[in-house]
Amino acid sequence: MDLMKTYTLKEVSKKINVSPGTLRKWEQDFEDLLDIPRTKQGARIYTDLEIELLLEIKQMADKKVSKEAIRHEMQKMEEPEKGDFSDELLVTSEISNGDADPIELEPSLDNYYKEALFTESEFSLEIVPEEAITPVPIEESTMKNTELFFEAMETYKNTFLSEVKDEIRSVVRKEVLEEVRKEISKGTFVTVKSISDSIYKSTENTKAEIQELSESVEKASEETADTLKQLANKVTHASLETSEEIFSLSKQLSETSEELSHYVDVTNNEISSLSEAITKDREFLMEERNLYRQEVSQRELAFQQMLTNFRDVAAAKEKKWWKFWT
Repeated sequence: MDLMKTYTLKEVSKKINVSPGTLRKWEQDFEDLLDIPRTKQGARIYTDLEIELLLEIKQMADKKVSKEAIRHEMQKMEEPEKGDFSDELLVTSEISNGDADPIELEPSLDNYYKEALFTESEFSLEIVPEEAITPVPIEESTMKNTELFFEAMETYKNTFLSEVKDEIRSVVRKEVLEEVRKEISKGTFVTVKSISDSIYKSTENTKAEIQELSESVEKASEETADTLKQLANKVTHASLETSEEIFSLSKQLSETSEELSHYVDVTNNEISSLSEAITKDREFLMEERNLYRQEVSQRELAFQQMLTNFRDVAAAKEKKWWKFWT
């Protein structure tokens, strides 16, 4: 059997001119009819069989057919053809998400008889006592046997078709997965090779760039060394001049500090003398104030005594005046 070509979701979308979102929605709406296989990574895999089924759905959807009507039509398409078992039996196997091409199976009628009459898994024989057997007319018995035979054939047909479908589905899935693995391996090899070539080219380019960069760095290092040497000489010269200036300034500072120290000592002595003089003046003023207070008190007492004496004298004179008239 030839390997089937597989497609991704985007490839199918472009192929049948239907958006990926619509394809996902159809998969949800008809999940009992569509069984899209996936890789281990979860990517959907489509074959020509699924694409044919999707095209059927697209045609009906373009005609504004309802979902239930589409489902009914798809189920009718999946039903096996009924007819004489001497004709060719066409089995349509659903593989993943679509209808596969019809596979012609030509089992003989004898095989159907043998399988239908002697398969223990399909029929169970019950032993009935002779007393329980009721005579039945030959025509009626023949009709019942015929009905049982056709029922057995129908059951066997359905079972056989189901097994064939499962077998075909299993085989095709294995082949699809094997093809996918080969494609992935091939793609991986091509990818690794292209990446290796890119890495090799990038490495060569990087080596050249690193060589140029190292030369630039070396040249810049030499220029930087010369510049640093010049700066070091300038800094040394400036340091000598600065040290002389600092020495001169420190000497001036020490002399100024001595002068300030002497001035501070003199000023402290003067302040001490002044504070002593102020203290003495204050004590003198306090004593003088106390003396003034005592003098004022004495004068106040003398004035009061004089006033008292004056009153006494005035009172004595008044009495004498009244005595003169008496």
